[in-house]
Amino acid sequence: MHPTKTAYLTVITWPTGFDEPKRIKALVECAAMDPYQAKLACRRNLPGVMATIDADVRPHILNAMHARGILCIVPSHEEIMAYPQAEIAVGIDQFPDANPARFVVESSLGAHWTFTAEQVKLVVSGWIKFTTSTVQTDHSASMSMIAPVESAMIKAISTDQYHVNRHTKVTDLLDLHIRVDGQLKLVRLIGPRTRIGIVGDNARPSLLDDTKPVELAELLMPDAQIDTEFHDFDPPGNIRRQAVKNGNRSGSLTMESWAFYSPWVGMIEQAMYGW
Repeated sequence: MHPTKTAYLTVITWPTGFDEPKRIKALVECAAMDPYQAKLACRRNLPGVMATIDADVRPHILNAMHARGILCIVPSHEEIMAYPQAEIAVGIDQFPDANPARFVVESSLGAHWTFTAEQVKLVVSGWIKFTTSTVQTDHSASMSMIAPVESAMIKAISTDQYHVNRHTKVTDLLDLHIRVDGQLKLVRLIGPRTRIGIVGDNARPSLLDDTKPVELAELLMPDAQIDTEFHDFDPPGNIRRQAVKNGNRSGSLTMESWAFYSPWVGMIEQAMYGW
């Protein structure tokens, strides 16, 4: 299925008393899913992507699902990709004594702009993994590579000449979905790359130095919806394949999954709360 024709059947909640057999039946009858795949899909954490479908048929599937009382949306791949592009922040500072709280963003492109706590609609918190391998030969020469290249390199070296060291890096991420002057913006804080502090304070810690950055967001942005479920997200197959193609073998906790998940959650929250 071509990406421009792809849509994602997303169940937000099942109706009260809707047991597993009813869920399976709904997915089979409404979305023409294979019964076994429907059984696996209906057990996913919610909200969750139940199936990847042809975008042309989503009105029919939505009508059928809604007729059964199932709260769901079917965003297309194009719609998710059209969500505001993430703006990487190298710094976010809070103005002291501002009420309500006000912040200034310093983007990686050098731009600066401000927002208030009330303008933050959604905070998405999580982490990604990236695994690298180092092959050490008996000549003390080492080669670093991303995991998918590893097997090919190993085959080129006899078994008595090398050993493999694997290293997994975990990076914290925090996405702020902000509506400023009617315009939706997505600001991404990335581990040690983003500094957080007070305006005028140069001794700012990195996001990585704060063991629970989402707690700081909850404190400073109390009106925002908070999502911390990325670690339980089961990404669609095309997103997993893209991650593997890009050299990432860290399962679902990849940047490709995050780049899909955050806008996807944003679209769900907008459908639910109308911001």
